[in-house]
Amino acid sequence: MTIQQVRVTTGSRLHFGLLDTAKPFGGVGVMIDDPITEVIVRRADRFSGSQIAADRVLAIAQRYRHQFKLSALPACQIEITRRPAAHTGLGTGTQLAMAVAEAICRLLNPPLSDETIAFRIANRGRRSAVGIHGYLRGGLIYEDTDHTSELNPIQQRLEIPKPWCVAILRPVGETSTISGEVEVNQFAKLRPTTAEQRARFRKQITEDMFPAIQRGDFDAFSDVVHQYNRDSGRLFESVQQGPYNGHAVTSLVDTLRRNGVKGVGQSSWGPSVFAWFATRGQAQAFVANTFDPAEVHALFTHAQNTPRQIELR
Repeated sequence: MTIQQVRVTTGSRLHFGLLDTAKPFGGVGVMIDDPITEVIVRRADRFSGSQIAADRVLAIAQRYRHQFKLSALPACQIEITRRPAAHTGLGTGTQLAMAVAEAICRLLNPPLSDETIAFRIANRGRRSAVGIHGYLRGGLIYEDTDHTSELNPIQQRLEIPKPWCVAILRPVGETSTISGEVEVNQFAKLRPTTAEQRARFRKQITEDMFPAIQRGDFDAFSDVVHQYNRDSGRLFESVQQGPYNGHAVTSLVDTLRRNGVKGVGQSSWGPSVFAWFATRGQAQAFVANTFDPAEVHALFTHAQNTPRQIELR
């Protein structure tokens, strides 16, 4: 039976930090259940793009056309039914691009590898591969540098215990974002890490962070995820005035730590801050007692340990 419609649903990505500020980077992060991105692609007589993220969707369709040397854009209708805010440090652009690209490919069924879809159609994964691997597999992803492959491979993957809850906190009104050409220019100003720094980061991941999860040791995980995130953030001090990007994010991290929350950090460039709690109840009670919702936006979620969901009709 010919597929008429493909629906792709995926979560978001927390990034704990890079191993290096230069290619091929490497790093560690985890997929989370929320915020959610959902895309539906249907067969059509001719291409019909989404009104939401119209330029991004059109660019993906044009890359598909170029990949297969087609005379026209792919014959499909693209609808984005759920899309989180962009440029908040949660990797939603990668999830959207992968969902649109894979949905088109699943619908029209060309023989493409996951890496080709990511690089040639979605145009993602050139700096961090965590969001790509997370989209495809879910869980906590450690991707390390590989000069022989376009997409950094997974070195280790684990599932974070489902009861552990992460609060995603963002200062209300904080609109400073780093993406696109601004991000490229910021990276150009940074010095590469030393071999000693990279070795320390790898040790934190492989000897502290992953074993803590395997043991189910929440406190040890919280300690190392904060330390790793802060150490990686210091690589960017020259462009973000410290290990965190700006006063509002720094103040939010300091408030959390001062009130006893250990597993705290900035995801990517921010302004989203993550704070890990042993249970959702603890997270909700702490945030309710500590922050004014008019000043700090809060979302409570868990690790997404499964791949994106694909529904074919």
